[in-house]
Amino acid sequence: MRRILCHAAFAAILGAAFAATSGRARAEFVPESVVNRVDRVSVIALARAGDRLLAAGERGRILVSDDHGASWKVAATPTFHTLTSISFRDAKTGFATGHQGVLLRTDDAGTTWKAVTITVKDRPALFAVRVEGDRGIAVGAYGAYLESADGGQTWNARHIGPADFDRHLTGIAALGANKYLLAGEAGTLLSTGDGGITWQVLKSPYEGSFFGAIGLGNNTAIVFGMRGSAFRTTDAGKSWTRIDLGGYKGALQAASDLGDRVILAGADGLIAESRDGGATFTVKPLASRALVAALVRDALGRLLMAGPGGLRRVD
Repeated sequence: MRRILCHAAFAAILGAAFAATSGRARAEFVPESVVNRVDRVSVIALARAGDRLLAAGERGRILVSDDHGASWKVAATPTFHTLTSISFRDAKTGFATGHQGVLLRTDDAGTTWKAVTITVKDRPALFAVRVEGDRGIAVGAYGAYLESADGGQTWNARHIGPADFDRHLTGIAALGANKYLLAGEAGTLLSTGDGGITWQVLKSPYEGSFFGAIGLGNNTAIVFGMRGSAFRTTDAGKSWTRIDLGGYKGALQAASDLGDRVILAGADGLIAESRDGGATFTVKPLASRALVAALVRDALGRLLMAGPGGLRRVD
């Protein structure tokens, strides 16, 4: 049975709508060089590369801003498929994932992007990517797992988890040196202490699906997903504590570590802020109740949010 879940669920809806267009329509689509109404562009992922802001989403479009979000230009990308995540190894080198096994790389802070050659059966959607030093990990639908040992130059697919493992993997959290945690559907949690060479299935505190994960270092991470469910570990996943969000039952879609605070966000305009490393949160919903799919802080310290309604500042 086919399963489409998570912040990926939003991505899947966008991707399906675009896939319904004809091949001729795709061939004729040429994105504008400058986007004037960023509040009308569906965006799923945000990132920073130095002082530059980047936003990725439908139609393989990546937007870049060099003036803290005042204006946006369209980067050159080689795909029309919906993009689901974007992250940077350093101020110049970054990666983006998307539908149909799309994995992109940039070496100029996101001005231009090239497709990374990978061999994956059925080209599943990829939902998250992270590269630190020479090690790289990308995960996606039906247990898709890609790894790199050369800083993201080349990638290889392999199977992790039990022999019949085929659950969607949606989030990657860094816990410390060579320590990572993966989260996914049906309460899936896996961890590694050797940079991804071996993976162990963790006992999950929740049977519902996780839509993402964020690592806070020092063996600490937060996983989040359906029905307002969020859990925090401080021992690399051995034990978990449920996070109280004041009765919120919507879908948690995004998390961001801003250094001085941690933010969880999602449907119905949820913004929940923690000042103690994710132990406790204060819920501050947006008046607009707009779905928040991603958050990033600009170089001036202001928050930018993204979702199906485009890019907006968080008040």
